[in-house]
Amino acid sequence: MLKTIQLEPPDTHHLAAAEGWVDLGNFSEAQAEIECISPLGRQNFNVLQVQWHVHNRLKEWQDCLRLGRVMIALSPRLPQSWINCGNALFYLGQYDEAFLLLFPKMREFPNDEAIPYNLACYKCQSGDLKQARALLQRALRVGDYKRIRSLALKDPDLEPLWKAGDCLQ
Repeated sequence: MLKTIQLEPPDTHHLAAAEGWVDLGNFSEAQAEIECISPLGRQNFNVLQVQWHVHNRLKEWQDCLRLGRVMIALSPRLPQSWINCGNALFYLGQYDEAFLLLFPKMREFPNDEAIPYNLACYKCQSGDLKQARALLQRALRVGDYKRIRSLALKDPDLEPLWKAGDCLQ
């Protein structure tokens, strides 16, 4: 793992501005702020995360995948690196590849509810409702049950489980 890049002003100010623009839904301004960050600063995890979210909101899945791979290379001990890369593969319709990338990380990050939750989405969309149900149950056990249940009941990626009617009992 490479050394974590620490941001200094003015990069910290540009990152804060980019985050604000993302919150406001102005992705071109967010990207403009990111481009003001030093080349080294753009390797900071938080900067990469904002970039990933900009491309995610714009449905630029190949860019999300590229950034996810960079995040894994620079920050493999952060579960969000793996989740972002897996989700990019998922958005590209590569459900099996997404699953194969993220599934081993459940052992490495056993208390991260987002990993089994995302795996449940991948399996649900690929038609394996039995495994999707088991993974969602794991996410419910690991995390805040009420919050995850509420999220799952609104998540269109889990809609096949809603129709099955027994996933969130």
